[in-house]
Amino acid sequence: MTVKVNASLDNFELGKQAALDGNIDKAREFLRPIADATPYHPAAFFLCQVESRKGILDNCERYCLTFLSRHPQHPGMRTIAALLHIANGDFERAENELKIALNTNPKHQRALKVLQQVNSLQQQEEARNALKVINTFESSKLSKTKAARSLKNIVPANDWDNHELQAKVAFFHNSSNIKRALKDFEPELIEKAVELGYCTWPKKIQQYVKGKRVLDVGCGFGGYALGYLCAGAKSYTGIDPAMSLYEKRMRNKRIRQWVEVSKSAQEIANTIEGIELLQTSTQELLGQNTYDVVCLHNVTEHLLDIKDIFSDIAKLLAKNGKLIFLHHNFYGWSGHHMAPHNPSILDISNPEHRKFSDWNHINIVEELPKDHYLHTNLNQLRVGELRRLTQEFFKIKTWELRPSPDNVLKRLTPDIIRKVQSVLPNITKEELETNAVFCIASGR
Repeated sequence: MTVKVNASLDNFELGKQAALDGNIDKAREFLRPIADATPYHPAAFFLCQVESRKGILDNCERYCLTFLSRHPQHPGMRTIAALLHIANGDFERAENELKIALNTNPKHQRALKVLQQVNSLQQQEEARNALKVINTFESSKLSKTKAARSLKNIVPANDWDNHELQAKVAFFHNSSNIKRALKDFEPELIEKAVELGYCTWPKKIQQYVKGKRVLDVGCGFGGYALGYLCAGAKSYTGIDPAMSLYEKRMRNKRIRQWVEVSKSAQEIANTIEGIELLQTSTQELLGQNTYDVVCLHNVTEHLLDIKDIFSDIAKLLAKNGKLIFLHHNFYGWSGHHMAPHNPSILDISNPEHRKFSDWNHINIVEELPKDHYLHTNLNQLRVGELRRLTQEFFKIKTWELRPSPDNVLKRLTPDIIRKVQSVLPNITKEELETNAVFCIASGR
């Protein structure tokens, strides 16, 4: 006896499997005829599911309402309905759809994920509305304060250092003084700090600087100032003997190039009460103030008089204060601070690249003239020397050797290690692999 298989059932199973596999073309081929004929058939859901996962919602709208009229508690289609409302900017209706979905299945993963998205979008909308009030000249003092308190209650995204809106939220959320935050709020400067990469380091050490008086030693042109305030620093003092207070340019950390900016360091310090930028040294600062946290970001390797500066910092730390530094290891792949900074831009046809790449700078450094950058701007401290020097003035709480990325480590061959050890017999593979040292220490 011959058994006939229902063609539409067979096509549905094929289409369903294609949808689950993410094959949108096959899913459409098998499911669309069924969904068009019977919009409340499961084929409509699986078709909408695969299309919505690909970011295509146009066709879902015509199936969604009909399907839900027959299956009102279906969590998957309710989630797709929420996506349709999100696309239309109606976050409240999207949230209602997801509540129905999760009431049916509290562990529905896609509904939970989309609900997080809705909550994030609602917070972004709330933040934009609050910032609009703050940035409107005609807004009353009371309404601006209310808007600032609204921002204080919004938790910024984890990657706020890469997003202008989220950095502005962080500025208010992390502030310990709303009135002061309102007075110091300069949205254009926060945008520039994010754009140029000056929020990333302060965010990484946020737990140590929030609510603290921060001294940034070797601050360059003061680019990190707004980043520290966004991270919640109570106040920021940046010092650098080489700082040009009136120059309107800054180094873009993201692309390693100098760019023009709208305000000089002096203008920024004059505008924002919580920021102090000084063309001075640690020695000249002694006796004027003390600080809860003293930071040095990729500065210690440049300090030819590092022992004297560490001695000064020990005196500048307040009771229970912390020293935090990130030290770029001279004996790592890019410790020379010359081009190339990374193997991805290494040009082996360039003699200057070959001169310094693959740890060769360690072998040739003594052959370079004494006025070369490697001698005049880098102290060439070994990692062990740096640790002993730090311990002389501070109690080390954290000492992390941060390795170079994989594309660097794979270049460290036994031949290179032997070559380096021919001039530095006691250097280890670990020291050559170390890109940076991260240290947190307290005063003695």
